[in-house]
Amino acid sequence: MGNSDNVIGYIEYLSDDGKIIGYVTPFTDVDKFRKEILKAAEVGMPITPVVFPDKMDKPLELPRDIYWPGGFRKEKRQTYPYEIYQTSNRNFVFRNYAYAKTRMKAADYKLVYSGRMERWDEPEDIYIAHNQGNRPNAQKMRSVSISDIIVIHNRRETQAFYVDEYGYR
Repeated sequence: MGNSDNVIGYIEYLSDDGKIIGYVTPFTDVDKFRKEILKAAEVGMPITPVVFPDKMDKPLELPRDIYWPGGFRKEKRQTYPYEIYQTSNRNFVFRNYAYAKTRMKAADYKLVYSGRMERWDEPEDIYIAHNQGNRPNAQKMRSVSISDIIVIHNRRETQAFYVDEYGYR
């Protein structure tokens, strides 16, 4: 999750039909942000630049004649809530999804942490943040590991991710 306080904007990379594809890239440097926007515009890559004007130390200064298929937005920073659920049942803790999917129930889990994530964060960013010595709620919960569930609430939907041996289900 890094130092999100310095983020001045991000770029949403779009498919031909205007849907966000791949990662959303955050920027902390105005000049690098401007350069990446102009590079994408030059090759006709469909993007939506999203700018947090209140976080910028100088103007972005983009040419006015650039067409933005997905629009150009100025907005306040947007974060989404997320939750981490863990089980204390020794028969299930640290078990992969193949084992757990037919044996575990929602009642085997309890909410151990609620937080907020940046718009561009992925489950992996939450996993990393909750596996460091200075992780949130370190005194009351173990680090995030196999068998834990990360629930992300964004504007459109709620998604649950089971932390598996490699990746998320």
